[in-house]
Amino acid sequence: MTTHRCEVLVIGSGPGGATVAALLAEAGRDVTLVEEGPDLRIDSAPSYSLAEMDQKYRNGGLNTTFGRTQVTYLEGRCVGGASEINAALYHRPHPETLAGWARDHGIEQMSMEALLPYFQDIEQQLHVHRRAEGLSPASRRIVQGAQALSWRHTEIERFWRYQGEGPRGRRQSMSETMVPRARAAGARVHADTRIQRLLLRGRRVEGAVGRKAGPDGGRVRYQADRVVLAAGAVQSPLLLRRSGLRRNVGDNLRLHPMIRIAARFDQPVNDPSFGVPVQQVEEFKPEITLGGSHSSQPHIALWLGRQVPDRRALMERWDHIGVFYVAVQGQGRGTIRALPLLDQPLVRYDLGARDLELLGTGLQHLGRLLFAAGARQLMSPVEGRPPIERPADLGQLSDLPPGGAIAVSTIHLFSSLPMGQDPSKSATDSYGKAHGFDNLWVQDASLLPSSPGVNPQGLIMAIVRRNVAKMLSDG
Repeated sequence: MTTHRCEVLVIGSGPGGATVAALLAEAGRDVTLVEEGPDLRIDSAPSYSLAEMDQKYRNGGLNTTFGRTQVTYLEGRCVGGASEINAALYHRPHPETLAGWARDHGIEQMSMEALLPYFQDIEQQLHVHRRAEGLSPASRRIVQGAQALSWRHTEIERFWRYQGEGPRGRRQSMSETMVPRARAAGARVHADTRIQRLLLRGRRVEGAVGRKAGPDGGRVRYQADRVVLAAGAVQSPLLLRRSGLRRNVGDNLRLHPMIRIAARFDQPVNDPSFGVPVQQVEEFKPEITLGGSHSSQPHIALWLGRQVPDRRALMERWDHIGVFYVAVQGQGRGTIRALPLLDQPLVRYDLGARDLELLGTGLQHLGRLLFAAGARQLMSPVEGRPPIERPADLGQLSDLPPGGAIAVSTIHLFSSLPMGQDPSKSATDSYGKAHGFDNLWVQDASLLPSSPGVNPQGLIMAIVRRNVAKMLSDG
């Protein structure tokens, strides 16, 4: 077994872990950043391609919750984590969401005023901008529909650099930003290394043990003065449970359930070179968000559904079809459990009546938006139902059957290790320090007490920056 010694061990290199590693290393701490997946460039494979899914997604993107209605979820598994595979959309959260968390969970310094300096740092350092090359055809359709209905809408900013990067720019993922900063400050990055268990002794974590990937891989042990867990909303509680910690661990999983619709137009609406459409409807936030998805030919074929008449003819004019979505602020709860002798977690999520109600309402709104934007045909998200060809038939979308007849997915998971001052209800304190431990922190999406209703990467990074400032001030 190979042994490594460091002052701070950071497990997970996504937006939380990469931020912690960079800021602590720049403050003079001896940091080792460990990532289960490979160390790849942002352009090692085309975005949203099967090659990228094979390289950078856990299980090739085929992760599913258990429950009456299954939810497919995505996890990044590479240096940079989810930031390498997401749309890089940036939001500040709704101030009332932060106020509610502070009030309901006793979280200190959880307000827009307290977090504003961290959001401003992120926006400047990670080049948060609107598109320099204009809106995609699909985004323009969202604008057209929203204006026709007098609904509020906006262009979402992105973690994206344009200067010196050509007309399309370059996504500012963690492998482009915070991981290089961590390395430049002296942090070591160990990729292809899966941490299997934390080493616990009383109120302290002495380190961790794991295994290197590949034919030459072997057992590895890390000794550390401090351990920061930032492996994501599924993997962080899973590792704690495998290490014997169960109190408030993996009992409160929340997510943003999403349903997609393929819509056919008379004119071309699809240009995959623009990536994910950046327009969203603000009218129903934070409970309901309407927007556009990446619409490559494989994605269109997937979301058309098997029951669509003339499927082949539709695919011949695939540029006339766009994929759009409704995402809701999930009201259900889920659990994460470790299974003996198996690497995979058991993830359960109850897509309850309120979730289905919100999704049904959101689908009707989305249908109105798309017809107002000129859509001629909407492919029903319910298996076995025919396409919808007129607004009068949108009422059927409010009757969503539970079970496998609808394809529900999510790219945002959180709340599995919620922060709060009450140890009987939360896993960590207000700043991510694990209750009952002197040197263990959690710094990822697990901390969010409930669904924020917006793309969470900017919020996660702001909270983590605040938490690291607290770690450094406490010595």
